[in-house]
Amino acid sequence: MKLTELEKKMRGGVAGDVIAEAMDYLIQFGEAFGAEKLVDINYCHYPAEMGIYYGDIDDLVKYAARGAKVRVPTTTSTLCADLEKPWITGIPGKLAELQAKVEPAHRSMGILETYTCTPQLLGFVPPFGSYIASVESSAIIYFNSVLGARTNRGGLFTRFSAVTGKYPLMGYLLKENRYGTHLFNVRIPVKRLQTYDAWCALGFIIGKIVGSEIPVIQLPITKFQDPILQRTDWLLGLGAALATSGSVTLFHIPGVTPEARTVKEAFKNGKVPKNVYEIREKDLDDVYHQVNNIPSGADIDFVTLGCPHYNLAQIAYVARQLEGKHISRGVRFWICTNRMTRKQAEYSGYIKKIEDAGAKVVADTCPVESHMRQSTCREYGLEVPNVRNMVTDSVKMVRYVKDLIGCNTVLTDTDKCIQSALKGKCANTNGTNNYE
Repeated sequence: MKLTELEKKMRGGVAGDVIAEAMDYLIQFGEAFGAEKLVDINYCHYPAEMGIYYGDIDDLVKYAARGAKVRVPTTTSTLCADLEKPWITGIPGKLAELQAKVEPAHRSMGILETYTCTPQLLGFVPPFGSYIASVESSAIIYFNSVLGARTNRGGLFTRFSAVTGKYPLMGYLLKENRYGTHLFNVRIPVKRLQTYDAWCALGFIIGKIVGSEIPVIQLPITKFQDPILQRTDWLLGLGAALATSGSVTLFHIPGVTPEARTVKEAFKNGKVPKNVYEIREKDLDDVYHQVNNIPSGADIDFVTLGCPHYNLAQIAYVARQLEGKHISRGVRFWICTNRMTRKQAEYSGYIKKIEDAGAKVVADTCPVESHMRQSTCREYGLEVPNVRNMVTDSVKMVRYVKDLIGCNTVLTDTDKCIQSALKGKCANTNGTNNYE
């Protein structure tokens, strides 16, 4: 790998042992994938070490104690606890105390305490074509696809990028690796694509087909209109689902995403593949039939919204729907978001309306990353499964909780999630009626 004089000095220890070690890891990593050089990154989304993983917190604390400092703006991903209000999730006190040790360590390193899977909603919007390093699959695919920034799935190497400001020039940082591989023509009536969960279901279908490759998605929509959610929320849900059923890191929607103004532009040299997939309404229905295993009218004990984390407009909508009402006894209702959005929602009066109804606005975490995991419940003597019947509008949540929490699930639209929480019963979730 070709290194600049400064990079050679950094590797040689002129900036200290932490930087030298990080440079060495990045260089070995890049050479393993044939990278010719390192590039400067302008932003990093960092893995927020979690108390549910053995040794994570101790490793972070020791790393920070070595004097590690980040060189670029660095946000952090989700935790297993709501650090500001740990009691609202029912987390064991000992686990919450362990998780809280990340804050002083992150502060000493200069890492921003965002603790969210959606840092782009907080103003961290890297420019088109810029190099970044990121964790969190839904953030990565959004950065790549919607913003046109360039990142791979960073994993542990985001730590080394954060403290050096470097990353190997490889993978999705290279333009030749960012062209589409599959074309999907979506033949679903527009009225079926008017809810967040429908976009999640669409992504789930396509992700299963493409795996780790790059789908180009032609939609039956030329103008996005919705009175509840902005199209960025739909794209966020779509991307999260693509990265869940497959390991998609980049998608293109001609006319919407920045690198594909047309179908031809999405493919290398304009060559559209011969194998074209058509996604029809029945395919969408099949997703609901596949993931939904709670009968309509059955008792439910958990409703969750905010996977990925909800924005302020979404929280405001839930607050309006809950105002003057109360969720059913025995139902836990979480709306997950980041701590900055929660503070604004509190200022705007939305939190009070939601809490008066018996629901919780949870920050820093989500059910999948929380103490409700089966392994963590066993470790801390909690009931397993901690949740039995969950209703959600996120296919990502549905996909992971079945294995990690061990509960039954239903994917449905936001309104039916709220209805289920109020009644304590699973709302009508027949896929063909999901938009009515």
